[in-house]
Amino acid sequence: MQSKNGFEQCSAPLDTFPSPELVWVSMNANKLARFGILMTITTGILWCPSVVTAQAPNADPEIHIVEPIITEETMPNEPGDWDLRVSGSYLWQGTGGSGFLPRTQLFFGIANRWGGEIEVPWAIANQDTNRYGIGDISTTVKFLLRKPSERIPGFVLGLEMTFPSGNANEGLGEGVFESAPFGAIVYARRRLVLQGNTGYSVVHKVQATDASNHFFYNAAAAFPYDRFKTYLVCEINGTHSHIGDRAAFSPGLKYNLTPERFVAIAFPVGLNSLTPHLGLVLQIQITLRSAETNTEGAK
Repeated sequence: MQSKNGFEQCSAPLDTFPSPELVWVSMNANKLARFGILMTITTGILWCPSVVTAQAPNADPEIHIVEPIITEETMPNEPGDWDLRVSGSYLWQGTGGSGFLPRTQLFFGIANRWGGEIEVPWAIANQDTNRYGIGDISTTVKFLLRKPSERIPGFVLGLEMTFPSGNANEGLGEGVFESAPFGAIVYARRRLVLQGNTGYSVVHKVQATDASNHFFYNAAAAFPYDRFKTYLVCEINGTHSHIGDRAAFSPGLKYNLTPERFVAIAFPVGLNSLTPHLGLVLQIQITLRSAETNTEGAK
């Protein structure tokens, strides 16, 4: 049957169509069902996040830390890791100077999160007469409080002990027993590695010397250029005591000969009158033994 306006009229009885009340109830029921499903999924994610993160990429991938040239290495070695750092340095102060050739540092892992270091320097002094001999030997123990990640820096606590093996009267040592607890931090990203330490050194004199208790601080920033196997390094090293402050800024460059060998050069520049005006540091860093490499080779 057609109406006057040309549209076909429906001849079905009115009671075959749902009432507005039924339509409203049905729409709200669908909304409630969708909301219930969403809440169930959200609750599952919050209650068991491992279900979701198990399929996600690792949020904290292994990071690469570029070790500084002058500043103490922050991270303790893993058990089975042995690294050697050999340096030659000379600092000019007025008409005289002093230095170390060689300065040998051996880093090794003791246990999980624990690392150690032994430093044996051969000192040069030519302020009055040329002198050459062993300097003050030191040992260091470090404990890793928190491993660094891409989001949160790593934290290390350590203690360095120095022994008066060098002759202070000839300018080859400080003539003191020294105990220096310190805290260190390291933060690494793909294009930047920041690390440093600060602590307080307590000395016990065994010879006549100007050495005294002092605060010390060291900071280093490394900028990796992996394409050229080169790393630009900038460091600030200083001390603060009642007899005066010392501070030096050291730009430097590291070059990766092989994955296990680095060569480096730095130019310390004194920032005040008590600090040597200019210096030169040459260094080679060698991985003697790596637990990770040995583990992979044994597989």
